[in-house]
Amino acid sequence: MKTILNENGFAISDGFVHVYHTDASTGEYINESNEFLTQGVGLPAHSFIEPPLKAKEGFAVCRTESGWEYKTDYRNSVAYSTESGSQSRVTELGELPANLTFLVPKTQFDQWNGVEWVTDLAAQRQAEIDTAKAEKYRLERGAKEMIEKLSDALDLNMALDGDEARLTAWRKYRVLLNQLDINTASDIAWPLQPTE
Repeated sequence: MKTILNENGFAISDGFVHVYHTDASTGEYINESNEFLTQGVGLPAHSFIEPPLKAKEGFAVCRTESGWEYKTDYRNSVAYSTESGSQSRVTELGELPANLTFLVPKTQFDQWNGVEWVTDLAAQRQAEIDTAKAEKYRLERGAKEMIEKLSDALDLNMALDGDEARLTAWRKYRVLLNQLDINTASDIAWPLQPTE
């Protein structure tokens, strides 16, 4: 047996009514069901008797105070922070917030200019120089260790055959390292390390 609702939304008699349920926080259409209402009882919370709009790609069907409407649905899409470039998943309905974009930064040095990502060439260059400095320091430290070991062997008359030539090769290598212009960063011609 069916019932109908009066002008205040209450059942005029015991019976079933077909209703459409929405999410309490977003208003998004969830599902439909037949609900049994006793006389004088209204619809379940967040439920409506008017059928929702047809599903539409890229949109969620939502209920607002003015009725059913489409809301842009980017949920589960990957977006990027225009402040940090960090990636995150969209979790809410509606247009993308102003601090997010779907455009992917091409480098870790990209800055958002309001329309697109622009690479901060000065920051990128400085990072290349810093990386080259760290590599030069690492190589110089290794050369110093080898020179000290070989020098100790020669100073203590404990050198093996070829240690004197190896010491000279490592010293030349260290000089070549010291002569490198680190400011050329990406174009550095690193000297070949002597064989041990």
